[in-house]
Amino acid sequence: MNADRLEGRYRQLKGRLQQIWGRMTGDRTLTLRGRATEFAGAAQASFGRAMDAARPFGLRRRLGV
Repeated sequence: MNADRLEGRYRQLKGRLQQIWGRMTGDRTLTLRGRATEFAGAAQASFGRAMDAARPFGLRRRLGV
């Protein structure tokens, strides 16, 4: 498991919590922001899974990208 997968899972959890809090308080903006954060986390976790799968082929993430 690499840093992208971990951070992606963290963002997904953070987004879900934002959505729940937004629904509880009736804040539609927070709910939508939570959905966006969750989606960004899913994309980042997916990128991390792809990089893990590419590692046996010698592909590595370049620094700073």
